[in-house]
Amino acid sequence: MRFIERGITRRELLRGALGSAVAYAVPALWTRNAAAVDTAPVLVNIVLRGGVDGLSLVAPHGDSNYALLRPTIGLAPGATYDLDGFFGLHPSLGALEPLYRDGSLAIVHAVGSTDPTRSHFKAQDYLETAAPGQRNVTQGWMNRWLATESTVGRFAGVTIGPTRALSLQGAVETASFVSLDTSQAGDFLQEPRRVALEEGFRAGADAQIETAAQQMFAMSTDIAAISRTTTVVYPGTTFASELRDAAALIKASIGVRAVAIDLAGWDHHTEANTRLPITAEDFSVALEAFHRDLGSHATRTLVLATTEFGRTAAENGGGGSDHGHGSVLFALGGGVRGGRVHLRGGLWPGLAPADLHEGRDLAVTTDFRDVFAEVLRRHLGVADPGALLPGFVANPSNELGLFA
Repeated sequence: MRFIERGITRRELLRGALGSAVAYAVPALWTRNAAAVDTAPVLVNIVLRGGVDGLSLVAPHGDSNYALLRPTIGLAPGATYDLDGFFGLHPSLGALEPLYRDGSLAIVHAVGSTDPTRSHFKAQDYLETAAPGQRNVTQGWMNRWLATESTVGRFAGVTIGPTRALSLQGAVETASFVSLDTSQAGDFLQEPRRVALEEGFRAGADAQIETAAQQMFAMSTDIAAISRTTTVVYPGTTFASELRDAAALIKASIGVRAVAIDLAGWDHHTEANTRLPITAEDFSVALEAFHRDLGSHATRTLVLATTEFGRTAAENGGGGSDHGHGSVLFALGGGVRGGRVHLRGGLWPGLAPADLHEGRDLAVTTDFRDVFAEVLRRHLGVADPGALLPGFVANPSNELGLFA
């Protein structure tokens, strides 16, 4: 075996092999039977990183202060898709407008974290652990949910992207790969190299690494068998490719329960009028294609698109907005009560100076954990969502009615 002859140890070789292919799950958890995979609910969590300007994506035209606060980046009512006479959908989100009309898409406005931080890094961590202000919490909220499930297979939790999502980190090991195509066996694990690696395992490799590597081979083989065939045309962006892979995994009925994907590029301090539409169109066109691609699986698949915080209510001098507080959340599929913008108590918090958080931001009237709790209870069947949300009391009376 050439690599070993050159002085590289088996352990180093195997660690390199594992790092070059797919991430792997703890074998003890893989042995749990993944039953009812065709009907089990699926959650796809998309984190919109950078702090989404919810006042642009879903513009509150019915609030007269909106136009006053945003004389150059504000959208006129006629430039948006009217949703309900008060809110207008950004024109670059046009691909989602039919989904809103047919009841597949719900929007939550004035939603966010109870923690006041304006740090991307802290706010994103709080979002993915569902533990605002609690830096000691390191497990992701979706991983905590998977740990309660009695049927967890090797593909139960999947991150599609360059880094394993914090929301899926925790006691249950989950899969993570950049794409289905790059995670196949490919040339790296083809004969005779695979035979040589397996001989190295049997020749005295660490037992845990050997077992994990064998599981890696199995996962790579499973991924190669997943059909990528679809009649749906996706745009040629990285985000769209990741969603296409997510659809293939879900349709393959291999026990996928939770998927995490990122879409960065929302930190528009400057030139929002030219930069935001590009990111928004990528999001909307790819998401619409994904929903269509799922076909019958769309009814059991809920997409949550969340962000760490919103933007300031007033535009800044650079033609953008700065780090703020309240924003929007999109919920697609999974039996949501769509075709409406959900607000706490049906009330808009307002953009008048006295109504703004710290005098500058859209106030948060819906704690994002109330949305997570409702998703856990109504979509995922968790009897006590509060047990999975550290330091939070999940009260059904605080739910927004996202599900019919």
